[in-house]
Amino acid sequence: MLKKSSLPKFLTSAVIITSAVITGCMRVEVDDPVNGEFIEAPTVTVSGNVFSTTPDDFPLNVADMTLEINGSPIPIAPDGSYSTNILLDPLKVFNAIEADILEVSTGFVDSDRIVVIAGDSIAEGDYSPEAIALQINASGLDSLEPVVASLVDIDPATLMPTGTTVANNVCVVNGGWLGCLGRATIKISNPAPSISGFGVDFTSQQDNVHSDIVLNNLVLNVYIDGSGVVPNCSLRLKANTVTLGGNYALEPDGTTPTRVDVYQQGGVSTAFTNFNQEFTSGICDVPVIGDLIQLIVGNVRPMVEDGLEGFLNSTDSNNNTPIAAAVEGALAGVDVSGSIGQALSTQLDAPFFQVKETTGGITLGSNARFITNYGTDPGQCNPPEGAPDLTASYHVSQPFPTFGSNTPSGSPYEIGMGISSSGFNQLLRSMVECGLLVATISELDLFNTGVPIPLTVGLLKAFIPELGGLDPSFPARIAINPTMAPLITGAPGPAGELALLKIAQLQLKVLIDVTFQGQVGVLEAADMMLDADVGIDLNVDEATGTLVFELAEPDPFNITVKSVENPIGADLSTVEALLPHVVGSFLPALAGGLGSFPLPSFLGLNLEVVEVARNGEMLTIYADLN
Repeated sequence: MLKKSSLPKFLTSAVIITSAVITGCMRVEVDDPVNGEFIEAPTVTVSGNVFSTTPDDFPLNVADMTLEINGSPIPIAPDGSYSTNILLDPLKVFNAIEADILEVSTGFVDSDRIVVIAGDSIAEGDYSPEAIALQINASGLDSLEPVVASLVDIDPATLMPTGTTVANNVCVVNGGWLGCLGRATIKISNPAPSISGFGVDFTSQQDNVHSDIVLNNLVLNVYIDGSGVVPNCSLRLKANTVTLGGNYALEPDGTTPTRVDVYQQGGVSTAFTNFNQEFTSGICDVPVIGDLIQLIVGNVRPMVEDGLEGFLNSTDSNNNTPIAAAVEGALAGVDVSGSIGQALSTQLDAPFFQVKETTGGITLGSNARFITNYGTDPGQCNPPEGAPDLTASYHVSQPFPTFGSNTPSGSPYEIGMGISSSGFNQLLRSMVECGLLVATISELDLFNTGVPIPLTVGLLKAFIPELGGLDPSFPARIAINPTMAPLITGAPGPAGELALLKIAQLQLKVLIDVTFQGQVGVLEAADMMLDADVGIDLNVDEATGTLVFELAEPDPFNITVKSVENPIGADLSTVEALLPHVVGSFLPALAGGLGSFPLPSFLGLNLEVVEVARNGEMLTIYADLN
């Protein structure tokens, strides 16, 4: 029947007369379960009603009605109610429940359709467990080293300031029964201690990361204030390198689990290479006295070691040693949630549940949730009319992945980032709430020529003859609205794409703008539901440096269309058969709503994608840090 709310009464009558429409008043509804409901049980009880929209004029005659649920005859109670049990298929995930009635005496048919989701779910606001994996390989740790070095301030002049007393009035020449023949007070002198620079080297080990800090060209000047046989002189001590080694363990931060807590295991060790000395003034370098200088050097070197080790073993207010604090600061630059969440107009929360060190690298694991933030500010979404409000997303239990040193195709990489099917489905739910798949199609490539044709009554009447009484120039359109979110299951796409995207209960309304006697109304010619299985890939747009979702053109055999409302009483079987063959011309374009998003930055460095592939059942980006 015509929707009276969208078409004036006189226009309704005119359209009915000119198009010779045959309508009926009997309707069928599925009341329970509801569309989009998640069901973990193997079966579901389906109940509903058959009724008349005008019971006073056309009372329900159950004896004149037949009802089928998914093609199986179901008895109708005298009051029009019905109930039956159906078996669900968890492999299909989306399970359609289709109720079809036939009024035998008139031939009028009506349908209702809902889709339930066979499987587990994650309520909006809850976390998908073990949903995001981040791998930093040994080569990625190499890229991390200069970032950590930039966050550590090793200044020998501060650690060992000029004027520091190394040894105070110590006896350096013991004369036996004659007593002490020579004493010395040793102080650090100008120029202040210095290094030419330092570097940090990380090696991932089982359960910790070993760090070597290498100071280059340490120079330390001391003044020897002697007495007795010990003269006054100045000495310059040098070391080509000083290596400070320590082990550091990484764990999720107990207070802020989106951060990594780094703590030092044990103390820092010190090793010198080519530690030597030269005299810059005085007469210390003479026989006997020169030998005594080695005793002085023996006092200076431990002082240098103690100063450096004391600095690197000291703790701040957070109980962090300097290197642990620097590593924490560097890992705080591993920003996944901010850039991705804002680009996709959703809030991503990803607290770590594990940080695991092995000889292959560091694997960080996060639980994750996507929360829709409504509004007009950056990072928020302002959904269009027709976008649904969803309460849950499909959950797939998947094993947390392991990472090798190479991508699945064999290429080396520095960093890998993966998202589980459950986490991705949360993202899809949020994006549908923000308007994904809401669209209007006003032209179609019906004949696969590459040139779309504007939709008009003249074009549609070839498939819906009942429109023949209308002006063929009236424009038409297909209004597309999702009733539930698409989902992925962890399986690859039909043609080997990264993932299989399942779409269900996508509403397609055929609407015609009708002009009659100077007034314009909207005629609803058909209301249909579309299901499709489509391959989806995630590719890199080199020009913009972004990641882009791409839908493959669907196979018609993986698409079904079901008419659920027939307002003009037309035979829509031709349209139901045609749409799977033409939907490929517009369905991939709807993926534009998935949009693109910038590659997240890590440690202040950009990602250069090496490969996008599946790691187990996770969708994973493998990249180098540039």
